[in-house]
Amino acid sequence: MDIRINHRFMTREQKDTLVEAILVLKNDVNSVLRPGRQNRYDDYVQVHRSAMGGPGAFMPMPHRSPLFFPWHRVFLRQFEQDLQRAVGDMTLTLPFWDWSMDGPSNPFTSSFLGGNGDSAQDQRVTSGPFAFKGERFEIRLWDMELGNAGLRRELGTEPGAHLPDSEQVLMALSKTPYGPGPDTWVNFCEGVLHDPVHRWVGGNMSLPTSPNDPVFFLHHCYLDLLWERWKRQHPTSKPYLPVSGVPDLDLRATLVFHAQSDIAPWPGEWTVEQVINSEDLDYTYGLFTSKTIPPCAPVPVCQAPQPDA
Repeated sequence: MDIRINHRFMTREQKDTLVEAILVLKNDVNSVLRPGRQNRYDDYVQVHRSAMGGPGAFMPMPHRSPLFFPWHRVFLRQFEQDLQRAVGDMTLTLPFWDWSMDGPSNPFTSSFLGGNGDSAQDQRVTSGPFAFKGERFEIRLWDMELGNAGLRRELGTEPGAHLPDSEQVLMALSKTPYGPGPDTWVNFCEGVLHDPVHRWVGGNMSLPTSPNDPVFFLHHCYLDLLWERWKRQHPTSKPYLPVSGVPDLDLRATLVFHAQSDIAPWPGEWTVEQVINSEDLDYTYGLFTSKTIPPCAPVPVCQAPQPDA
């Protein structure tokens, strides 16, 4: 069982392994979707772009939909397993970024995900392993045909940009039922917790091609964790709605990752029902390693490692 933890509890070695796996997937693993024109990391950017419209769009789309959580769960897990295979390390897991915490929860350091973009260089990131000058993290897909080849960020500069705070997280976790109304868990979470983080990071993260920024995966891991917390906090609520009667959206709906005329980005198919529990995809989070542990209870995996910048 893979165990994901907060990035601030990762060791230096774990962080280095994750960064190297991302770079290997970006440079040395062949694309399945567009061989010779991009690499495997870029396939994930393409899938997410198509999930929001444009060329290659498929239905049903997972955003502004009850499919938001199960669809991204499979997307993250496939990426995580590709990272493991890229460096031959089956202990590697995606960490999560708790953006409701300040200070030590910041992943934008030169020794991890790199810093902010430089306004004098069209907001290109200039520090860390994904900086344009390092020539190891070239952006190859944009929302239009051509764009900046460097990773771009504009941390907190968009008008009204903010990171959700702990009160907003608690408010989201109090919402029931799962869906489909505007004040339900899935819709409140996507609008109040998910969207503002994309806008706050800015640059590539503010576009449908947001997986171009590796922080995308840490952000969505935290949302995935919150879904686990929400389910434990509301054991009498349905973990997903609608249960039945809506063929493309209910528990029996097959999660879609490509248009029917396009090649599949990975083998296998999943229904919503098959991914409700993270353990069924062979992973969990360091906050709880079994269903008997109450929400937010600490376990040793989150206590042993020491924070490393």
